Amino acid sequence: MNLHLILPEIVVVAGGMLAVAVDLLAPASRKGRAAPWVAGLALLAATLLVVLGRPEGTSFFGHHRSDAFSRFVRAVATGGGVLLVLISAPYTRRMDRGHGEFYGLLLFALVGVMLVGAVTDLMGLFVCLELLTITSYVLAAFKRTDVRSAEAGLKYLVVGAVSSAFLLFGVATVYGAAGSVEFASLSAHVVGKGFSPLLALGTGMMLVGLFFKVSAVPFHVWAPDVYQGAPTPVTAFLSSVSKSAGFVLLLRVASVLVVPAAGTASGDAWVSFFGVAASLTLLYGNLAAIPQKDVKRLLAYSSIGHAGYMLLGLAALVATADPTVRVDAATAVLVYVFAYYVTTTTAFTVVAVVSAQGKGHRAETAYAGLHRRSPLLAFAMLLALLSLAGVPPMAGLIGKFLVFWSVVGAAQSHPSVVVLGLVGALGVVLSLYYYLLLIREMYAKDPSPEGGPATIRVPAAARVSVAIGIAALVGLGIYWAPVYDVARGAAEALFASR
Repeated sequence: MNLHLILPEIVVVAGGMLAVAVDLLAPASRKGRAAPWVAGLALLAATLLVVLGRPEGTSFFGHHRSDAFSRFVRAVATGGGVLLVLISAPYTRRMDRGHGEFYGLLLFALVGVMLVGAVTDLMGLFVCLELLTITSYVLAAFKRTDVRSAEAGLKYLVVGAVSSAFLLFGVATVYGAAGSVEFASLSAHVVGKGFSPLLALGTGMMLVGLFFKVSAVPFHVWAPDVYQGAPTPVTAFLSSVSKSAGFVLLLRVASVLVVPAAGTASGDAWVSFFGVAASLTLLYGNLAAIPQKDVKRLLAYSSIGHAGYMLLGLAALVATADPTVRVDAATAVLVYVFAYYVTTTTAFTVVAVVSAQGKGHRAETAYAGLHRRSPLLAFAMLLALLSLAGVPPMAGLIGKFLVFWSVVGAAQSHPSVVVLGLVGALGVVLSLYYYLLLIREMYAKDPSPEGGPATIRVPAAARVSVAIGIAALVGLGIYWAPVYDVARGAAEALFASR
């Protein structure tokens, strides 16, 4: 069993259960403060175990693998989870009940993310992803008295059920075509026998199910409404954790089933599949974000656009037979996931504090003259928006640069990929426009009388989250070698484990 290899997951599960127990046993006056401390300390302990322990090997009789790839995913999940707890703490203190439930669900969802990076077969992949997805449904509808939150949870449940059905039917079809659900056996089957129509159908259904999870076009319709209606800390969770897990699984499925077919007619078809999905997602997300006045909806459409950039990296991954370029493309996606995680959690920290004033999320009211009401929040949002746009020296620039670099490398063996690079460049120009519109509201407009108090009080937890976010955004943009090295090691482990 080698349970010591999953000690970080055990710590997080124990933290979630303890958060629920503390909520039941603590006095009413302390429930709002005790649960986030328990959750935060559990995630911090798990992060230290992942980073310092560096577990290697297999557990659960070979169904769970601890290597550089899983370690990267676990570190992002637990370290980012600490930021999510900091974002959530001011919100949950205003709740009259359910503090332990909220943090318990959050930690159980993070366990699902930690596990998806270490599974070695398709059934484990499905079960771990459902652990994340089912808890997400409850979190999206957690604000029981808010009609918009209940609507968001219901929409997410319906769409999520459809995506899970696609994924499960895809797994069953792949098993019927290849006779196995283990990753190593599936890769060997593709190399030896190629893609049969049944195997191609099953792989396509699995990819469609994962496209729902990452809100790729045309499976994106749930994202704007769910992002807007869910509680802001949950929106931050969906934008960062859920999307990260989706792309981790897309990398895993592509490396197992699609990459072995590179250079064949089936491989060319998969390049077109990923290329069209990336182009549509990137263009639609950025074009639809331009007219948005609600900041949460703007960030929702922005997240769709960023899913397109990460799909560009996946298109480059499946377009080349060169192992070095493949590793470059996988590294680019992982670095992008990390940079996007840090950027969105910083942005949603600002959104959570501003929305706590009870004046909504309208850019022309709640964010007008924000630099006068809270210079710290305005500066943090400025850096986050510049990072999302890919402006130097922000962290987002590194992710975009590496994705475009991988596209250039893949174009040497598949020239049509150059078109994807041009589409990505157009997306960068489009995104600059609507990000600058929000920056103008914060710095060039006077505060609106409808925007709330003249001075915004920033809770201590939010100040810590903002400070970490600012340091990470600037630090990663200036000195990104350590993150790149870790991500490259993870990418090499991804292909070594096939």
